[in-house]
Amino acid sequence: MKNKRIFCLSFLLLIGVVVVFAQSDKEKAVLKLRNYYAQNYSTYPVRNKINKADTYLKQLNEEGQFEDLIAYEKEIHDKKWLDKVSFQDQQNMGLFLADATERLWVIANNFKRKKVEDVPEKFWRAVLRYGDIETRRQPNDRFHASCFAIPKAACGVYFSLFKQMDMPGDTMKLRTSACEMLKKLAFQSWTQPKRNDDTEKNIVSVERFRHHVSWVGGNALAYRPLLETAAMLDSIPMVDVVAAVAKGSLSSVSQPTYEEAFWNEGFTADGAGWGHGMQCLVWGYPIHGAQSAQNLLWTLRGTPWAETLTRENVDALLNFYRGSTFYYYKGFIPPCLDRYSMVYYEGKPAHIPYHQMMKASVERWPKSFTEDEVRELKQLITEVEKDNIRMDGYPGGHYNGTRWFYNNDDLIKRNADYYMMVNMASNRCDGLESANNFADEYNIYTNDGLTYFQRNGDEYRKVIGAMDLTALPGITAREGQERLKPFTNWRGFTSKHNFAGGATYGGQNAVAGFIFEKVDAMTREKKEVKIINPVAFGVKAYKSYFMLGDYMIALGAGVTNLEPEQEGTIRTTMEQTAHQGKVTLYDGKKQLEPTSGVNPLIDKGKSLWVMQEGGFAYMPLPEFTSKAFFCCETRPNEWLKRNLSNKGKKNLPETADIFRVWVDHGREVKDGTYGYAVYAGKGLPAKKNPFAVLRNDTLVQAVQSTDKKVLEAVFYSAGETLKWQGIPVKVSAPCVLLVEKEGKGYKISVTDPTMNTQLKEMKVEIGNTSATIALPTGKDCGKSVTKVV
Repeated sequence: MKNKRIFCLSFLLLIGVVVVFAQSDKEKAVLKLRNYYAQNYSTYPVRNKINKADTYLKQLNEEGQFEDLIAYEKEIHDKKWLDKVSFQDQQNMGLFLADATERLWVIANNFKRKKVEDVPEKFWRAVLRYGDIETRRQPNDRFHASCFAIPKAACGVYFSLFKQMDMPGDTMKLRTSACEMLKKLAFQSWTQPKRNDDTEKNIVSVERFRHHVSWVGGNALAYRPLLETAAMLDSIPMVDVVAAVAKGSLSSVSQPTYEEAFWNEGFTADGAGWGHGMQCLVWGYPIHGAQSAQNLLWTLRGTPWAETLTRENVDALLNFYRGSTFYYYKGFIPPCLDRYSMVYYEGKPAHIPYHQMMKASVERWPKSFTEDEVRELKQLITEVEKDNIRMDGYPGGHYNGTRWFYNNDDLIKRNADYYMMVNMASNRCDGLESANNFADEYNIYTNDGLTYFQRNGDEYRKVIGAMDLTALPGITAREGQERLKPFTNWRGFTSKHNFAGGATYGGQNAVAGFIFEKVDAMTREKKEVKIINPVAFGVKAYKSYFMLGDYMIALGAGVTNLEPEQEGTIRTTMEQTAHQGKVTLYDGKKQLEPTSGVNPLIDKGKSLWVMQEGGFAYMPLPEFTSKAFFCCETRPNEWLKRNLSNKGKKNLPETADIFRVWVDHGREVKDGTYGYAVYAGKGLPAKKNPFAVLRNDTLVQAVQSTDKKVLEAVFYSAGETLKWQGIPVKVSAPCVLLVEKEGKGYKISVTDPTMNTQLKEMKVEIGNTSATIALPTGKDCGKSVTKVV
């Protein structure tokens, strides 16, 4: 018994020693972090103000006020905005205080550079003055300034004057008070904005940085000085949290795992990314958050918090590098992926945005990847730096071919010759945000079945300032751009229906379809949402897209104007792109010169191809389309109207030359249809179409290749039988289906377009052949799956 007691005491003593040493190691590591930031704290946020240090110091009076800011400070107190404040006045106060604290950062950095030891008292008074106003502000509507800009500036001042901060026995009360104020301001990166949940009781926790739009993605790790603040406050628990969040964030999320995933924004399981809810902001918040996570982990190397990348981290990164490549083509990003899509571009290609992050992955953690993965990423880096990602030799769907993005309702085809994108909508996703007087002001139609066809990558970028927004390519909508009003909507617009899917195995063939009926994405959270632009609403259609070799066939059924009392005809736009090549007609035998103005494409039941040199060819299918037209026109650009970020840009073109092709459904359309084909190959389209439409209605839309080796179909209902080569084709549930003949059997790719987590399998019957296909579950629910039978 005595020996047992001695053993227990010895064991507890050993554990205590281990804990003490571990804690001691962490204390030493925090000290190193403090010294590191004292030497290396980035001045990037104030880079444009650095040369104004002397001016700012002269503007600072003995009371600690910038003389040019006195009037506004007086207004704050006179109008009692610290007691009660409107949204706009709160934002203006934030800008005022961010400006003031950033000026102090610039001055402090200049003191550091000049090795000034006798910092004037007015500087410390300024820290206290502006800090006092900031910390007394009401909690409502505080965001960018309070959690990003001001904490960064506070850290900047602290580490610039590091030798004068927290000095043992410091008797200068003004300086010590200013030091404490800087800490309060920096800590706002952990406290602002208020979440009003249980994490308010435990600020320094991993849960603080999960499941809230303001606390995930770039909003969590990229723009907040979290680790800098932890070092500033000499806090081991804060560093513990930062390390855990950085590690956990390198994972993925999907609609079915939305509540359990580490982050409910960031990388999505399909290889893209979400930001500001379920928006496909693939190049914004997701990449900012992931890149910052890697940087934080790298900063912590050689400390007790040092981590290698886990297999989950590596898989998430690889999936993103492969998948997001589909949202980039030859140096350009399609203008539908962020709130700056309508900003004028300079016509210069740029590296894909993940370039630096990917290089860091390979250079910093090569041992976390397999040899084949390192080889793949090194080849990718080489091609990225040429702005032309090919990655020949890798499986279809990795970098080229076709890929279905099931978390974002996108089907994309990408190869060396051309690029096709179909941007659909369902009630499982958000649309694209708009921000009046701040960013894009008219992102209204970007998820309505938008289709892009590109060879150069910039065909739409160069004319987005002039395009008729009610006639974006691929959409079915009511004409009336002149009635659109600018607005702010942080969730965008989507479809009220839970049906959007795409089927592919990554090869050249793919199919997708969705049910379109526009709603504000906020209706999922609010019963009543004010409609700002009624012209954009009240249209319904069943829309499908069939990628078959170098052709894409688009079908529409059930096209209905639900609000015929509104002015304007209903149109389906086949194309609206830059007019940059000669436009001719083709009747299957010879090319014809069109007349100027608006030209019809259907005459007496026969249709023509219209082709743009260096571009694509388009033809309406007369059995489903009665009226189709095209024109070449010069339209005025509205750069400033569409995005104020264009203000100050030089040489903005006043007009743009546009090539437009469309179907006219009329104003009273009810259960209408349309059909058209786009040819992306080289030379002229085939004299006889290499495809045939099998059905186009609200139950089934289907196309086959004329050699009958490929079937593509969208089943909106499970109880339908589709005839293919005289053989009945049936499915057990609504689905999107791709079938290719392989010898005596079939390669079947199928997707559940409703992302039903309870649906575990899909039964496909092709004549006497029956295949029961297990559907992906968990985060991959909704993914296309392939089986050979």
